[in-house]
Amino acid sequence: MPSTCDLCDALDPAVSDCTLQRHLNAAQSRVVAANAHAAAIPTIGAYVAGYLLLVPRGHVLSLGALDRNARAGVDALMREMAARLADRYDSPVLGFEYGLNAAGQRRIEHGHLHLLPTAANLHGWLAGRLAGYPIASLADLPADPAHSYILVRDQGGALTVYPVPTDTHPRIRLRHVVAALDPRLDGNDWDWESDPHAGLMRRTVDDLAPATSRPLP
Repeated sequence: MPSTCDLCDALDPAVSDCTLQRHLNAAQSRVVAANAHAAAIPTIGAYVAGYLLLVPRGHVLSLGALDRNARAGVDALMREMAARLADRYDSPVLGFEYGLNAAGQRRIEHGHLHLLPTAANLHGWLAGRLAGYPIASLADLPADPAHSYILVRDQGGALTVYPVPTDTHPRIRLRHVVAALDPRLDGNDWDWESDPHAGLMRRTVDDLAPATSRPLP
């Protein structure tokens, strides 16, 4: 039986029918890369081709709730996939996570990192509103479950953590902010529940497949 978590289902090879798979073609794999600690999957609501989620294998509210070894594993996958995205799309790559450590506050309660090709300056936007501090690796994410944070990997690869209140209402909708900052978008297509962008999800899987298995143009 499927779990109650869409991301757990997406990473489980024993689950053939899940929310993510229903937006892909039957022959497409929903996992485009993986290591022992995390997997990269196309995101529902991919408003640009190449938009991925990096999902830890452990079910946690935020990446900071993983043990240090698992956080380092997610970091390694992030660096690998950022390089692949930059090469495939000839674009700078942004990463971000809203590490909200509050149960019952989100539709998806499984920590994940957004990674996508875009020039949107989320770091600059947040720096004008919140006080942040640099970290060297995802292994250094704040691990206190009583506190929440926003993480940004900017287009130069630098990581910044912005502490935020756990009970923030309304909280910053990072997908919305990025869509508004990306000059290719009109800022209205950020809500993944109302517009899954299935075509761009499928293109992402094809674009990131090994060269020998990519469909002919």
